Amino acid sequence: KREGRRSRDAMTLMTKVRCVGHAGRALAPSLASSRTTASSARRTNVRYGNKSARTTTTRTTRTTTSSTSTSASGGGGLVASCPELEAIVKAEVVSCADESKTVTLGELWSQKDGERHVLVFLSHFGDLTSWEYAQKLRDNMDELVEKGGGGVSVIGLGSASNGRKFAELLDFPLANLYADSNGLLYKELGFAEGFLPDANVSPYVKLLGMLTGFGSPGTIQEVIRGYVGDRDSKQIFDSSLFNILGEGYQRPMELATLRLSNMIALGPLAPKGAPKSGVLPNWSELVSDEKLICQQGGTLAFSGAKLIHIQRDQGILKYADIDVLLEALDKEYQDVVEGLE
Repeated sequence: KREGRRSRDAMTLMTKVRCVGHAGRALAPSLASSRTTASSARRTNVRYGNKSARTTTTRTTRTTTSSTSTSASGGGGLVASCPELEAIVKAEVVSCADESKTVTLGELWSQKDGERHVLVFLSHFGDLTSWEYAQKLRDNMDELVEKGGGGVSVIGLGSASNGRKFAELLDFPLANLYADSNGLLYKELGFAEGFLPDANVSPYVKLLGMLTGFGSPGTIQEVIRGYVGDRDSKQIFDSSLFNILGEGYQRPMELATLRLSNMIALGPLAPKGAPKSGVLPNWSELVSDEKLICQQGGTLAFSGAKLIHIQRDQGILKYADIDVLLEALDKEYQDVVEGLE
């Protein structure tokens, strides 16, 4: 009897072991899947964590670099180690008011004394982008100078004589205007070079590509905005037929009308404030080097040797937002006032 009981107990134990084994094999895939998922999740977290860390580090490093000063000659004494200022302080341009006068950009303001200064780099003097941006700069010049607490210097691509014609047609202050005849500084500052910058084809072929959006992001959308209007933008003409559509915003066709006036001029049909002559009738006097017609510009603001604002133009008609520039200057001005208090 005892042997029989031991035999039955042994068989029962073996049955239980086999059941446990079957259950283990059934659960194995699920457990393996769980381990794989957990491992994948850990790898994912690490990967995105590193990416975020790199981005944050880059931003921190960039900010620190922009505000760090080191001793250097020229440009008012101290210059920042940021690459933009290092390129600017040694660059030379020609005064459009006096063609015989070559100016080193670093001498336009004192980096050592913390003087604020705005540097606007237009595209070429015959570009509709330059015309439109210059009109906004002209109309806001007093506020720019006031909030900037210093000066505003505008550099365009071309010769000094191109710049004088540009200033004449747009009633732009000549004393603020300088000419860069080769565009090398623009490349050093990392400004967009347009469509197929290294291709050995006509600049006009490249320009045509940019007008259709290639190498010029946002241009098509900007053209459409000129036709349909923009409730978030200011009106352009103070007194015109556009007032029928209301006031206090950019009305449909209003910006498109300004651009057409800038291009060919509308004569007696032009709204008040539009130029009397346009780009195309004066092309030969506005453009001296066709190789520069695709190069884009940008806007920088400095407080002494510290870069406090930069906007790089992305393409045709996509110039820097002047309201964003004024906001940056106003913030810097308020910080200075609070520091004095």
